[in-house]
Amino acid sequence: MNSRLAREFYVRKATEVAKDLLGKVIYRIRGEAYQRFRIVETEAYCGPEDKAAHSYGGRRTKRTEVMYREGGHLYVYFVYGMHHMLNIVANKEGIPEAVLIRAAEPLNLEADASGPGKLCRALGITLAHYGLDLCLSEEVFLVDEGFRPEGIVETTRVNIEYAEEDRFRPWRYYIENNPHVSRK
Repeated sequence: MNSRLAREFYVRKATEVAKDLLGKVIYRIRGEAYQRFRIVETEAYCGPEDKAAHSYGGRRTKRTEVMYREGGHLYVYFVYGMHHMLNIVANKEGIPEAVLIRAAEPLNLEADASGPGKLCRALGITLAHYGLDLCLSEEVFLVDEGFRPEGIVETTRVNIEYAEEDRFRPWRYYIENNPHVSRK
């Protein structure tokens, strides 16, 4: 199959995109070389009504501005003064939703990408990638290589205790029995 994901893939609800990203492959081009990572764990953040989302309550800041673009852009932010987090904007322009890529399986290199900070380190993703358009970029993009997970686990998101009742929403998805998942 090996087809690059088109805009239509991303311009849907974050919960749909998060689940459908499982098994897709991140291509990271560095000079003449490329790295491939199969996405194995994601979390959906569903806009102004979701207390866990950075756009909760319609919050619109310099940091969250890219979330208001149409799906397919990268939302990268820095946490705890040490970790970058890779998110993919979902839904239509003006609906600020995103999917956190929590873990991936390296396919053509040795790396540990079993957590969102580790994934960004392995990919070399930094704030410089904020706003990158996955549909146009030649540096980072996603491909459907035809892999379909046999089992998908739907469970609650992690490390969002501040989100009150929204922390219990089953918007974390991972490929069952994959050893690269950050938390089972």
